[in-house]
Amino acid sequence: MRFDSHLCLVSAQATPNLVPAINQDFQPTTVTLAVSEDMQDKARWLEKVLKEQGLKVEKLMISNPYDYNQCWECFAEWLGKQTNGVALNATGGTKIMAMAALDVFREERKPVFYINIESDEIIRLDTRQASLMLPTKIKLKQFLEAHGYSVLKKPNKPDINRDIRDFVQRLAYESERLGKALGKLNWLANQAVEAKGTGELVSPTLDKRDLDSKAFDDLITMFKNEKMMVFTDNTLVFPDETARKFVNGGWLEYLVLQALSTLAPELGLTDWAMGIEVLAPDGKTRNELDVACLLKNTLHIIECKSANLALDGKMGKTSGTDALYKLDTLRRMGGLRTKAMLVDFRGSLSDTDKSRAVQMNLKVVSGAQLRDLPGALKAWLR
Repeated sequence: MRFDSHLCLVSAQATPNLVPAINQDFQPTTVTLAVSEDMQDKARWLEKVLKEQGLKVEKLMISNPYDYNQCWECFAEWLGKQTNGVALNATGGTKIMAMAALDVFREERKPVFYINIESDEIIRLDTRQASLMLPTKIKLKQFLEAHGYSVLKKPNKPDINRDIRDFVQRLAYESERLGKALGKLNWLANQAVEAKGTGELVSPTLDKRDLDSKAFDDLITMFKNEKMMVFTDNTLVFPDETARKFVNGGWLEYLVLQALSTLAPELGLTDWAMGIEVLAPDGKTRNELDVACLLKNTLHIIECKSANLALDGKMGKTSGTDALYKLDTLRRMGGLRTKAMLVDFRGSLSDTDKSRAVQMNLKVVSGAQLRDLPGALKAWLR
């Protein structure tokens, strides 16, 4: 089932049109996007991704996507001009558009298919032919750009060596003992400034209470052993910005990414990465996804917090409340099916915020639950 050309009905959901068009076993040479006035932006985003795959993209304007007769005439006229092997992807558009296109193609005995996004099935609607499995090939960058988000920084999937893996897992296992001390360490790393001419970053001076804490001393030793910082003259010195960010909570993203890497073969993740910087369709709003992955054509976003989420945030809200609202906003970037999770290292999210997370359908993994992070992620992803 491979056709020279696909006619796709543009809607708010880009994935059903994208999946068959970029799969090498099913990929056409030309894609025609049937698009109404209110779907112009959606079509433009989809066109950009398709052209990057080397496809020729054309547009068919639909003046009224809720007028059956107009839609029928538009599709009939267009189909009458086609000389190559064309098939209709009937997954998108309004119901009226889909019905009109389906009727036209059936009258002309042309192939029609429908995409079951959750199962990666291509279902033929014009024959009794068995459905075809079409494993997804979409990457995070393609998925986000098809939904209108510019990826400013290439998704990062670093090689996590055994030392780093064991290190972050130890931090997770000792979250209850080390949580408060790590909060202080985060603050010091966040406040570090560059020492002129050295490239190193130096923290504020530590006070006596920090130096008398065994948990804090253990943390300094652990990060020193990983060459992420040195302790000198009662200050923390970070060799570069990468090390500072790692100490300032970045290690938690490594922990989550490592867990996803472990689960990927079993669950069938198509892509996963950390530190994805994006620009919203408005061309102004920038955000960073701590960790994200794709499973069954669904975007999963994970926000990682190692700070105390019970502290005051903005406008009288806690930091936890701010984190939940930010995560809820980020979730909108991947369409209606996008799922989101907050990983709270210290287990400091208030009961009120936990209830708020439930109401917002946001998953929270916190504190001691991090000891079996792969298990928590597996249950959520499934």
